[in-house]
Amino acid sequence: MMDRLASFGNDPSDKPPCRGCSSNLVEPYIKCAECGPSSFLLCLQCFTRGFEYKKHESDHKYEIMTSDFPVLEPGWTAQEEIALLEAVMDCGFGNWQDVAYQMRTKSKEECEGHYMKNFINNPLFSSTLLSLRQMEEARTADSHSFQTH
Repeated sequence: MMDRLASFGNDPSDKPPCRGCSSNLVEPYIKCAECGPSSFLLCLQCFTRGFEYKKHESDHKYEIMTSDFPVLEPGWTAQEEIALLEAVMDCGFGNWQDVAYQMRTKSKEECEGHYMKNFINNPLFSSTLLSLRQMEEARTADSHSFQTH
């Protein structure tokens, strides 16, 4: 799941370079909605210059790629949600001072409060986690019974 979340981040190593100038893409950037199957990505400068290449034409439909929007609650962008999850994974649950230091945009109190509210005390998340745990236990039980026969 973190791999899928990371694709929304703003780390240039997460995405291929601009097809026009080969620079590292920084949000916001442009994704052609018509070219494929691989993503045709352009920086804003190449997009505004009308860059065309092989089958890509400047009049194609496009998407603006950014993670600068709220997901779970106002005041926390998608990019910050990803950064929080990564920081908790890196620093450990409960190490809010280091989590906040790694995030750079939120205090330790903000990090702890947001994480607890949205990922620990959230009934939807809790029930999903419980379902995943039950599925894993059932799968483990099945594999053990399969191995004994």
